[in-house]
Order: sequence, then structure tokens, then C-alpha cells
Amino acid sequence: MSTYAIFGAGGGLGLALTQELRKRAPDATIHAFSRSARPDTLSSDNNLQWHQCSDDILETVTKAVHQWQADGIELNGVISTIGWLHQVHPEHGEWQPERRIEQLNGEQLQAYFYVNATLPALLLQACKPTLPKKEPCFFAQLGAKVGSIGDNELGGWYGYRASKAALNMLFKTASIEFKRTHKKLILSVIHPGTTDTKLSEPFQERLPKDKLFSAETSAERIWDVIEGLTPEQSGGFWFWDGKALPW
Repeated sequence: MSTYAIFGAGGGLGLALTQELRKRAPDATIHAFSRSARPDTLSSDNNLQWHQCSDDILETVTKAVHQWQADGIELNGVISTIGWLHQVHPEHGEWQPERRIEQLNGEQLQAYFYVNATLPALLLQACKPTLPKKEPCFFAQLGAKVGSIGDNELGGWYGYRASKAALNMLFKTASIEFKRTHKKLILSVIHPGTTDTKLSEPFQERLPKDKLFSAETSAERIWDVIEGLTPEQSGGFWFWDGKALPW
């Protein structure tokens, strides 16, 4: 029986990815990690194990990995939706993407880099013992087109752009290492397109209607990309339609 893990499964896109996985793998065991409680829409899924995290998802995942190792469980695939663009900080108030260099501050930059780049890399590190060395497997992390250095013609969003670019480098570097030991593992960073979730909500007003996608549509497209990749393409940066994005 196949086993999958989804990090950030309680968000709009994470929940849709979980539901889409269930359609594609009806008998699989899914380990869903989220700070939110298990939604009622998934209450009847007996093969779904919901791991409600504290603020530290890495701690929860690490404990789960230790249990999987003890039980002899290997993962067939992992999707991580971990990332942030804007938030209300308990001490500093609202943090929005910086449009000008005068708006940069060290704490916000550190928060961008930790959640958008460091944490996904540490989650990959934590999962390594459960990733099979000889069987097909994937680890897909959601990224952002604005993390492309070559595609940056507009500027702005300093911390978000830079942290997503760092994410790309971390996963590209990891893919080179893993190719030596996990020859059928596919690492990928995937841009889902602008999806109708809380992350994009403050920026939807000026967006053309045909450029805003439902979570369900984005989830289907992301899964299509994942299923279409080969081990030779590990370490790539992909658009939601399966085309490679420039670094």
C-alpha cells in the first residue's frame, strides 16, 4: 500500500491537494500535517492520519518519521505547501511584501527565509530516512514564479522573491546529492499559479479573472506536473502547466 505525506494540508491549496490525492490513490495511506484541526470533509477517510502541529511543524514531522522508521514505513511521495507572503506579526503588526528598499527590515527577511527556504529544506532532511533508495518517490515543494531571478522584470517583494530563489537553490543542490543515492527520487519546486486562497487574497483585486484559479484546479494541475516528471528531471523548477521556469 502506498504512503504519502502532505505538509500544510489544512490550508486552502493543501486541503485541495489532499482531496485530489485521495481521488488518484483511493487506497493510499495519507499523513496530513497542519496546525488546523482535521476538517469535517475528511472525517470519514479512515486511511487519512491527521497530525495537528504546534507552531513547530518540523518537530511534529520528525516525531512521525521516527515512528515510520520503527514501523518500517517508506514514503512514496511528499508534498509541502509550506510558505508565507504576508502575515500579522504579534509584535510588529502587519507584514506585507516590501515594495521599496526602505521597507526592508531584518526580522521580516529572516522570517521569509526561514519559512520559505530553510524550513522546506529541513523537512526534506527529516524525511530522508523514509525515502526509498531504489523505488520511485517524489518530494514536491510549492514555490513561486517570482523566485525566478531570470524572470524578475518588475522588482519589489524583496524578501519573498529572495527566499523563494533560495528555496530553488536548496532543492537543486539536494537533487544532485540524492541522485547518487536515491536514483528514482524526484525533487521538484512547482509554481501553482495564483490560487484563490488566503495567501493571495490581498492581491487579487487587480488580477484578471482568468489568472486566478480555484484551489481545486490548482491541485489537479500540480498533481499532473508531479505525475509527469521523471528522475532525470529531478531538481527542476516548474510552472503549473509542466513547463520549466528559468532560474
